[in-house]
Amino acid sequence: MRLEGAIPPMVTPTEGREGGVDVTVLESYTEFLVEGGVHGLFPCGSIGEFPSLTREERRTVVETVVEAAGDVPVLAGCGATSVADVVALTEDAAAAGASAAVVVTPYYLGVDQAGLRGFYEAVADRSPLPVVLYNIPQRTGVTLEVATTVALADHENVVGVKDSSGGMAGLFRTVEETPEEFAVVQGLSMLALPSLDSGAAGLISGAANVFPAALSALYEAHRAGEYDRAVAISNEIAGPLVTAYADLPTAAALKHLVGHAGHEVGPPVLPLSELGAEDRRSLSERYDRVRERAEAHSLV
Repeated sequence: MRLEGAIPPMVTPTEGREGGVDVTVLESYTEFLVEGGVHGLFPCGSIGEFPSLTREERRTVVETVVEAAGDVPVLAGCGATSVADVVALTEDAAAAGASAAVVVTPYYLGVDQAGLRGFYEAVADRSPLPVVLYNIPQRTGVTLEVATTVALADHENVVGVKDSSGGMAGLFRTVEETPEEFAVVQGLSMLALPSLDSGAAGLISGAANVFPAALSALYEAHRAGEYDRAVAISNEIAGPLVTAYADLPTAAALKHLVGHAGHEVGPPVLPLSELGAEDRRSLSERYDRVRERAEAHSLV
């Protein structure tokens, strides 16, 4: 499997503040993303509120997304803090038809690099799916260092890394020091273009949940050498949308934006708080302005 392109880290449509997957909305929302031309789908990640979902709910999400996705690859979030739990989640995802398992660094425990390497090697040895590493230290409190990523890239079942650290130097080093077939994917929308310039294989972009056609077009334009078009999409659509929620809880903000776009995905699950009225108003106004720009580019 080749990990590349524009991939939305999907929000999870829920029935209420205590969870419950809204399967009907998840189906239509997945179809909306696929129709927007995305190159993959990433359910049950950070924006998908995976720590608040039960194993059964995560299985339901992945099964539903795979069914609605058609031929689009599904990268299932399989994050947990024990090898056994992660492997069980990869088995669920494989049974559902997912293409790969995205495994975030174990959180809370204060893990060192030797522990991370041992953890990922044990998971990769037992996972029925190819494993994508996931580095997001601002959420987990753990940094997956470049040297550790490079070492893990030698494992035949480790196929890439989603880097949401925000460090361009580390991303560039990872691209340079790993095999060509190892996919380095940027996890922050604002760094999409410099990362693609540096050799990244794609972007896992929260903004793609809202304007999938625009983020897919950004990637395609860059790949085709249409740099002015890629810059215009970044500056007029992706950037203004992302800056609108930069200081807000990401999952809650994106759930509101996806809802404003026409897919009622429900509230954030406890313990996340709901957005206040002023934040909701501000996001809605920004969405409306960005949508006008997207329409001008025929990207909605």
